[in-house]
Amino acid sequence: MQRRAASRYRPRVAKGEQAGDDEAPGLARLPPGRHGLSREFVARNQRDRLTAGMIAAVAEHGFHAATITQIAAAAGVSRRTFYGYFSSKQECFFDTFGQVAEHLEAAIAAAGEGQEQWPERVRAQLGAMLGVFAANPDLARFALIAPPSAGGEPAARYRELLERLFALLSEGRPEPPEVRDLSRAVADGLLGGIVALVVRKVKAGDGERLAELTPDLLELFLTPYYGQEQAVRLARSGA
Repeated sequence: MQRRAASRYRPRVAKGEQAGDDEAPGLARLPPGRHGLSREFVARNQRDRLTAGMIAAVAEHGFHAATITQIAAAAGVSRRTFYGYFSSKQECFFDTFGQVAEHLEAAIAAAGEGQEQWPERVRAQLGAMLGVFAANPDLARFALIAPPSAGGEPAARYRELLERLFALLSEGRPEPPEVRDLSRAVADGLLGGIVALVVRKVKAGDGERLAELTPDLLELFLTPYYGQEQAVRLARSGA
């Protein structure tokens, strides 16, 4: 399953570069005519291409402006093929968003395994999150930038994702009085601040260098729990 997800989220080809037959947006096009491939393989390939095409189109145009024609073109399939899998742009978006969220949560959960100390667990998890987005900054544009500005159900899915990410980062947290308890408002603002730093770097064109933010994000996340002085020490000790 990890291998399939990895293919779906490959780095996009840089502007001005020529994409090979196995790229743009990251999945191999099927050969034309009779190819002897099973229906299951064809369906999986086309559906994965539509996932990648949705990510690319929404990352470039935003949720509301992206069209089915643009999604199909980015996927390298026809509009007829699109409608063979999805009844609307919205259905395709929510299916894709769910896959991206699952991929991201799995990467964060796996990164925390084997870390005995909670601050180091959070460091590894934040690093994994940044690694996912750095490998393909379009994922950050698709999952972190487009949904809040779209409002409605996309924004609601985005908020739910942030809540799940916060729960993952909070797993294994020491009990008071070793750390402080956070109010819901502080918790919401904390993860919102982390997302804002990621988004700012992506919008500046530095998405591939997101790993540089790891110490800063760790300090930001730990400060409400430990206080600034100790959070700085913990964040910079492994920088």
